[in-house]
Amino acid sequence: MNEDENEPIHPVTEHSWPFALDRFQLEAISAIDEGRSVLVAAPTSSGKTVLAEHAIDCALKEDKRAFYTAPIKALSNQKFLDFRERFGVENVGILTGDVTVNSSAPVLVMTTEVLRNMLYAESAAIEKLAWVILDEVHYLEDPYRGPVWEEVILSLPKKVQIVALSATISNVDQLGQWLTNVRGETQVVVHHERPVPLKLHYFATNRMKRKRELEITPLLLGNRANPDGKKFLHVGKGTKKKDPYRRFTSPRYIEILLSLQQKKLLPCIHFVFSRAGCDEARDHILKSGISLNSQVEQEAVGAFLDESLGLNDDQDLEVLGVKRWREGLCRGVASHHAGLIPQFKEITEKLFKEGLLKIVYATETLALGVNLPARSVVIDKMTKFNGHTHELLTPSQFTQITGRAGRRGLDKEGHGVVLWSPFVHFNEVAELALNKTFHLQSAFRPTYNMVANLMNTRSRSESEDLLRRSFGQFQLDQSKNIRESGFEDISSQIIKVEGKLNSRMNTEISWHSISRLKPGEIVLLGDGQIHAVLAVADRSGGRKRIKTINQKGQYRRFVSEGILESPLHISKIDFLNHGDLRRTSFHKEIIKELNKRFSAGVKEAGRLQKELFKLSRRLHELELGKLETDLVGQLASTAQVLEERDLANSWSLTESGQNLKKIYSECDLVVVEALNAGCFDGLTPPELAALLSIFVYSHRGNSEDPDPLNSAIVHKKIREIELIANDIELLEKKFGVESAATLDSRYAGKIYDWALGLNFSDVLDSTTSGGEFVRNVRLVIDLLRQIRSVSHTELRKVVSQSIETLERGVVVVTTSFSEESESIEV
Repeated sequence: MNEDENEPIHPVTEHSWPFALDRFQLEAISAIDEGRSVLVAAPTSSGKTVLAEHAIDCALKEDKRAFYTAPIKALSNQKFLDFRERFGVENVGILTGDVTVNSSAPVLVMTTEVLRNMLYAESAAIEKLAWVILDEVHYLEDPYRGPVWEEVILSLPKKVQIVALSATISNVDQLGQWLTNVRGETQVVVHHERPVPLKLHYFATNRMKRKRELEITPLLLGNRANPDGKKFLHVGKGTKKKDPYRRFTSPRYIEILLSLQQKKLLPCIHFVFSRAGCDEARDHILKSGISLNSQVEQEAVGAFLDESLGLNDDQDLEVLGVKRWREGLCRGVASHHAGLIPQFKEITEKLFKEGLLKIVYATETLALGVNLPARSVVIDKMTKFNGHTHELLTPSQFTQITGRAGRRGLDKEGHGVVLWSPFVHFNEVAELALNKTFHLQSAFRPTYNMVANLMNTRSRSESEDLLRRSFGQFQLDQSKNIRESGFEDISSQIIKVEGKLNSRMNTEISWHSISRLKPGEIVLLGDGQIHAVLAVADRSGGRKRIKTINQKGQYRRFVSEGILESPLHISKIDFLNHGDLRRTSFHKEIIKELNKRFSAGVKEAGRLQKELFKLSRRLHELELGKLETDLVGQLASTAQVLEERDLANSWSLTESGQNLKKIYSECDLVVVEALNAGCFDGLTPPELAALLSIFVYSHRGNSEDPDPLNSAIVHKKIREIELIANDIELLEKKFGVESAATLDSRYAGKIYDWALGLNFSDVLDSTTSGGEFVRNVRLVIDLLRQIRSVSHTELRKVVSQSIETLERGVVVVTTSFSEESESIEV
């Protein structure tokens, strides 16, 4: 039900909350009290945790169990501490793979993967389970981890009710309809209003005045872009000093901080989408000499750090740069990213919560993880690197980040700040801020581990039925109906637009091709604007990268695909040579020429070109949709690969296929086949750890040389496993199965040295951060534990010894409650 519908909501009397509940909370609580599952879509920090706590209250009252699941361990750790305070230490436990505390408690906090594993193992822990809270359920669109959410939803016993908590999504009704189909009646509750109003600002430094001056402009006026933003987009008449690319620049970190401090907008989270960038921003502030903490606050931070770091090795702390890190914390400044060891991140989060940090420079993982609201947030750039290229933030990412601005009960309003950039212009930022579209797309697909567990617990027909009931298949079925009705309609529209466009072809306008584009040419592109080509660069695969400037003075970069397709040739700039085209001092003349050429006829052709591009893109999306096989077909193909590898016979696992049930990895099949082939036998504990790193390490950024690995036998084993992986990949191509396995041996040297007992300072180098090292060691440990559960006696001993060699120093100093961890595995 939408919150705007005027149906009566019964008052909640079971629990006295310290604050007045919003209508959406009352509506969801009413459904929970009636024993119905509920899907709640609401903004960040709007109070969705209240609903999780109410479901837990209901379970405890009936002497039942409640499981709370989260997508990341940091969020699980935070909820574990919060719930212990709320429900009592004896009533709350945690299971994350790394940590197991009070596993028999009626309230268990865990990662979603742990619950999935329990369901496949038919754990006795499920017997008294009444409620499962699935936090951040929109994670089901994650390409690798997303399917776990659907596996859990489909596999839970019917008696168990669900509280699914999500960010605001566009197709919440579709998700709710699916949940009702597979779980029974599910109440859909939607809440759009932020708990604290948000104001968005645009910061740009004007450097054309006598001294640099920060200009602050409201991003929006009502529900539209602020017209004042035009000053950042247009070239003025007169001298080149009015060129905005000379007049404005991005503010410096100290300029931003001093402005926020003056306007009393601290504490702030400043999002910088790179680890190095976060540390550089922090160091920039520290070099300025500013301190944001009083003397009393500095002493409080110092005392907390002394207590928290007491068990750490001094040499390890020195390697981690503790002196600079500590200086920043005492002065109220910190960075937060995956490059920090978990303990440092946890300390940073605690100090921020206590008001002892005034600004944190963080990557986007902080927006998706623990709950750390601030009075203001700053977005450093509107683009982020995805591992291959820089992409504009999506509307959902922008909303998630700005959702951290404004603390309920403390701030009357939150403030979001976007910084000037020559690559993403004012109106583009405003359009993104106004765009509330977040269409949740299932990433569900049958993995080898999933198919093995299905073979073990269900018949083929039951397994096929499970996949037919998945959200992925639900969306495929709906999109197929839409696709069939829309394909014919779009095709006819394209024919009409092409006809209108062809009728305008003359001596002024003619069709052109990407391959023939040259600097100096004036063209109409799929964005409907007239462009001058400034530079053309060849890229791999015959692609081209083009830099242009349009009639508005906006610089653009395009690759061969997309807007650049099917350009229309208008003219050529003859009065400048290629060298002059690159000089910004001549660009004012180019813009004049473009506006002179942008006649009414050209404008109309541009409008048609833009319409044609949008229609063609939509048609392409529909055609791609045709290629998607249904999930039952994918299940059959995956099963065929297992049969070809003698891991299955018909719909039954063979003896060698049994191990696949307990290996949860993107490389699950390769791991099991390497185990079956004896690739893990005959190794020392350090050698085994080094070898397993190839399954878990994933390099970020550009390629680099691997660390030296002084073990001939490990090199030999790696080659054997690569041959196995190649054979499997050939089978996958034969049966049309998308390969997920990627092997990377570049971290094996570091893991080997650490397992041999080398000091942290000897293992770490300038290319590796402490947090990255700890994460990869723990991933190897996690895989070792999985392998131990399926190994023969001799290998099991080596695996246990390998874990012991890795679990030391900074690797085991992770959370404030790790010392309570039980010595059991789930």
